[in-house]
Amino acid sequence: MKQSNLKICGIITEYNPFHQGHAHHLRQARELTGCDVLVCILSDYFSQRGLPSVMSWQDKTRLALEHGADLVIRLPSVYAAQSADHFARYALESLSVLGVQEIVFGSECHDRSRLEAMADEAGLRPVNPATSQARNLPDLEPNDILGVQYILQCRRLGIDWSTIPRSPDFISATASRRAFFAGDAVDWQIYMQPEQRWESYYPCLRLSLLMTDPDRLASFFLVSEGIEHRLIQAAREHRDWQGFLEAAVSRTYSRARIQRTCLMILLQVTWSQMRDHDSFYHVLPAGFNAAGQALLRNLDEEARARTAMKFAQLPPFLKLVETKSAQLYDSVMKAPCSRETIIRKGS
Repeated sequence: MKQSNLKICGIITEYNPFHQGHAHHLRQARELTGCDVLVCILSDYFSQRGLPSVMSWQDKTRLALEHGADLVIRLPSVYAAQSADHFARYALESLSVLGVQEIVFGSECHDRSRLEAMADEAGLRPVNPATSQARNLPDLEPNDILGVQYILQCRRLGIDWSTIPRSPDFISATASRRAFFAGDAVDWQIYMQPEQRWESYYPCLRLSLLMTDPDRLASFFLVSEGIEHRLIQAAREHRDWQGFLEAAVSRTYSRARIQRTCLMILLQVTWSQMRDHDSFYHVLPAGFNAAGQALLRNLDEEARARTAMKFAQLPPFLKLVETKSAQLYDSVMKAPCSRETIIRKGS
């Protein structure tokens, strides 16, 4: 969906939490592409690995706008908390609605020919829909694994791509979270929420696992191949999150897969619902500056129909997802979360 003669660049982000490497990514994306509008799609309440976002999506949006984004849009939790192939597909479907012509992502190898070759190979490998496991790419680092999936979706949607090298000079999001929870000083920690960790959610999760019939658990998205029985047993044996997680993880089920599955159980999102909504050609604006607002105003009729500027404009399934995700995220907080729906920079 080409919206104008503007050069529109997209980046796919989590910001869990935002750090200096992300600010660098924003600067480099604009410099590398010379874009007129830089669009950032952001996982909102929960991340691709099924982790709670230590920063609210409102604060992440504000920081993105302050550091170079023109438009920030949201990827809802049920679409964000997915294996790499699905995460990439949903994010790029959303960006395609805005007419994004190119994306820029961080890469450990920063080798276009190697990434293209790995994408060729990955495109030939089947994915098991029951386990929702990403294609196995054992020789690649995390950003490159995602990058291969971005490339496959870019090919499908007619979008170009570029990379910037992943620099060891910047702390990773994982290291930043670890430092914050250990009590060490990190950048932008004023925006970080100490309650937003799985330990806060585990009492509710444990009770849900112990009190819900296994057949009912099996109806929830990502609960497959009898994993519900493994989760119930782990909940019986462990009253703490780390003990539960270590008992649940296996060769078949990674830490991230367990976290995603537990999130879907808490959200009570079913297999049937996700099968009926297995695409994300929607735009959920989270914030913008004048350039981002102008892009939204000039969308064609089809793209405008897929853009929801307020809750009332969401289709029923996305209303349900937004309500459940916000309520779950808010449930562990000592004070209510922000209810801002659009962040406007410079207004």
